[in-house]
Amino acid sequence: VSESKDLSYMFNECSLLSNIDALKNWNVSNCENFEYMFCECLSLSNIKPLENWDVSAGKDFGSMFYGCSLLTDINPLRYWNVSNCKYFASIFRGCSSLSDIKPLEIWNVSNCKDFTSMFSGCKLLSNIKPLRNWNVLNCNTFQSMFYGCSSLSNLEPLENWNVSNCNYFTNMFYGCISLSNIDPLKKWNVSKGKNFKNMFFG
Repeated sequence: VSESKDLSYMFNECSLLSNIDALKNWNVSNCENFEYMFCECLSLSNIKPLENWDVSAGKDFGSMFYGCSLLTDINPLRYWNVSNCKYFASIFRGCSSLSDIKPLEIWNVSNCKDFTSMFSGCKLLSNIKPLRNWNVLNCNTFQSMFYGCSSLSNLEPLENWNVSNCNYFTNMFYGCISLSNIDPLKKWNVSKGKNFKNMFFG
């Protein structure tokens, strides 16, 4: 696969796939599109074989692990170089067992334009401190980013996010039923916002 620029949908809906050891030594250094690669891999819980992948050319990680409901450990992704990524939309959407996102703490997301539904449906996610220092200045949409994150109660880690270029906040915290204080967002510059529909609905 060393020459491939597009690995999208490669294992999409392989619902019985649980062992991906065979991918451990893959050279994906030229790949730009990882979209939906492991989407709906319902039996996949161990992604350690991806630990040493060189994903530095990747531009689209949209829905890569969408629906991986058994995934709990994303530590293998900690040192991924995602600095060229523009789309993280739905990458962990529906990862309903995921509660620890600390491995994402050092991700360079400064080029990303789209965080749509990134953690949508991550109902066990309560601690988003690892996102505290993310540079989201280039983001155009946070639509549904934390949709259905019913355990999320503290938005303080997002306090210093620079969201001044974002146009869409639609459904961003929809269904975050544990949320009682939105004070940390009071400094946000949302002057370019075009759509705030259902931002805190439910």
